[in-house]
Amino acid sequence: MDTQCLVVGAGAAGLAVSRRLADVGVEHLVLERHDVAHTWRSQRWDSFTLNTPDWMNDGLRPGADRGTTCPRDEVVQLLGKQAEGLPVRTRTAVTGVDSMPPGFRVSTPDGSLSARTVVLASGLLNVPRMPAQAGRLAARVQQLHTADYRSPTELADGAVLVVGGGQSGCQIAEDLARAGRVVYLSASRVGRIPWSYRGRESLAWLVECGFWDQRPSDLPNPADARLPIPVLAGGRSLDLPILAGLGVHLLGHFSSADGETVGFDGSPWEFAAYADTIAGRITDLMDRYIEEQGIAAPDPAPERLRTGPVPSEAPRTVDLRAADVTTVIWSTGFTGDLSWLHLPVLGADGLPEHDGCGSPWRGLWYVGFPWLTRRCSGIFHGFSRDAGAVVDAVLHELDR
Repeated sequence: MDTQCLVVGAGAAGLAVSRRLADVGVEHLVLERHDVAHTWRSQRWDSFTLNTPDWMNDGLRPGADRGTTCPRDEVVQLLGKQAEGLPVRTRTAVTGVDSMPPGFRVSTPDGSLSARTVVLASGLLNVPRMPAQAGRLAARVQQLHTADYRSPTELADGAVLVVGGGQSGCQIAEDLARAGRVVYLSASRVGRIPWSYRGRESLAWLVECGFWDQRPSDLPNPADARLPIPVLAGGRSLDLPILAGLGVHLLGHFSSADGETVGFDGSPWEFAAYADTIAGRITDLMDRYIEEQGIAAPDPAPERLRTGPVPSEAPRTVDLRAADVTTVIWSTGFTGDLSWLHLPVLGADGLPEHDGCGSPWRGLWYVGFPWLTRRCSGIFHGFSRDAGAVVDAVLHELDR
């Protein structure tokens, strides 16, 4: 065997696994197709910060002030520092993982390696997803995916249409509006979380009350695990009323494109009402926890009010030329590519089948994917705990 354990991916999750393997003396190798923290380096805009405060991010920025959030460039720098001294091989893409008893054959452009165990930390949300209708827009319109957007100054003069009302779409619309750009936002059915609630960061209440430890089976409907993450921006609340207050023109959900004409369904008011419903469920959870624990906290009533008006109606179509829209930013999410995983571990939806971090194939585990063991599995707050569980399983397998 070339190595006892091979880790695919040198992002935050892969580095968490590598550090723990090194701490217990397991010989291993981390393969990264680009550079360390490539996704953070290449698919985040200039003003991006983590949505979670520093204290939630598994010691990424130790010593930071309470409530601060880490900007993109510092995330890249800190992950690079974490990689120092670890057996990370960059610019080495994994092109195949096959069974080769008693372990695996891992193929790369430079040849194959044998490994007794494999941990996939390559991510499931790093391949831009574009709607088929994008190809029907007028050729004069510049089109970008969230992954390619960097700053307002890099865009052509004129108005910008942002399609997608989730985390990225709302934050990019805010970034553009604060830079003085005319912005249209095609909204989506996405919840929201207020940054602060009853005198504390909402995320602090949610950590304490077990929200981030929920498993799919804990949800009223386990399928809710597939819902978009509620909108939250690092250090501040962000929602459709706030964007409307910044002058963003709110539209319904994107439905069609035909040259200069773009069509929309639904209304901004409908989507804002849905976001309020989700926010209400989340704040109810915090209220119950506060009451059960007998915690003295400010009255919640003022914080339940909306932050501003949202139009009840919006145009069903927009003529891009008439609106002077020169750029469309598709904030339509990401998917993953595991086509190189030549093992029967993917479901009909193309996603990995798993029991916690374990795959159906002996000796193969996942870290950093959403909802592996709990809600926090796909964010910094959950990487360390899942990595620790996987390393324990690796040790058990190597002892067989």
